[in-house]
Amino acid sequence: MRSCGLVLLCALLMPGGICRIDIAEAACTVESSPGGKPGPLMKHLSPDCTKAEREAQAVPAASVMQALTQGQAVDLAGVVLQGDLIFDQLPVRKSAIPQGLTPEQQSALTALNDEEQRSVAGNLIIRDSVVQGALRHRSAKGTLEFEGTVDFHGTRFTDGVDLSRSVFQRVLTIDSALFEREAYFVQGHFVQGLRCADTKFGPHTRFHRSVFRGPVDCQGSLFDGMAEFLEVVCDAPVNFERARFGLGTGFSGAQFKKLANFSDAIFSREAFFAFVVFSGEARFAGAQFLQAVDFSNADFKRGDDLAKVRFDQKPLTNGTKGIAQEGAGKGGQSTFQQYAITLGILLVAAFLVAYAVKLK
Repeated sequence: MRSCGLVLLCALLMPGGICRIDIAEAACTVESSPGGKPGPLMKHLSPDCTKAEREAQAVPAASVMQALTQGQAVDLAGVVLQGDLIFDQLPVRKSAIPQGLTPEQQSALTALNDEEQRSVAGNLIIRDSVVQGALRHRSAKGTLEFEGTVDFHGTRFTDGVDLSRSVFQRVLTIDSALFEREAYFVQGHFVQGLRCADTKFGPHTRFHRSVFRGPVDCQGSLFDGMAEFLEVVCDAPVNFERARFGLGTGFSGAQFKKLANFSDAIFSREAFFAFVVFSGEARFAGAQFLQAVDFSNADFKRGDDLAKVRFDQKPLTNGTKGIAQEGAGKGGQSTFQQYAITLGILLVAAFLVAYAVKLK
């Protein structure tokens, strides 16, 4: 009861600004923008708030969609967000056809208008929160453009996330987030890159045919289920150092134009790198492939370090360019290393036999 009274008092005393209240004797602090008026949606709950206090201050998804529809920013931290965010509900944006265009230009602009173009103009920040609902953009013939910051740092998504065919004009931040169900970013366009360090992905993750203009940092991330990076294009460095892939992992057809770092990554099941082009440096030192791995027809333009990799099964390297075939054997040992170890074992065995004969 006390918390409700404080909320009402805050609304009465500060109708035009940010409202700050302390709930009960606990140090649960709530900062929020005034409700009932158009403008940015902001609500921050301090780390000391209990689960019950967060649920009592839950943010409905409808209020988030209303702010986004009005072109306003959303800034949430430490909250519980209840309900689905369906971005297909945003209004379709049409481009006006000016006078004086050539028939070809008019045709191109008309074709563009035939596609469903939606946009989120303001920032969408949901940090260290729990989203109890789905995030969806499922238009098969349109795009969703995020013009501002999209930051989901440390947030837990209890339902599926599908932001396929989305354009992120700024860095997409999902580091330390938890996706309990699917996370789809199919045919996404990441203008300034992706931050997903220490992120835990759920049963199915898809970045199929996405384009990354900026750097990708997924070091230490966990892909608990299937992970698809098929035919992605990476113009900037990519970092999967210490990442763990629990089920089948596909990078086939990918293009890495700069550094591709898979150092100390663990692939527990099958991994596919067929037809991958490594134009920059490819680092696999310390990586572990515990099941079959396919590098068929891959192109290592700057060489490889597969001799430093643990392979529990001999990798497929048919048609692969730029690798030392002898360095791609089981356990990451070259032929020379295997011969040296074998010779050492034989010498030790001969010494033991000679010693046994001498004792007789």
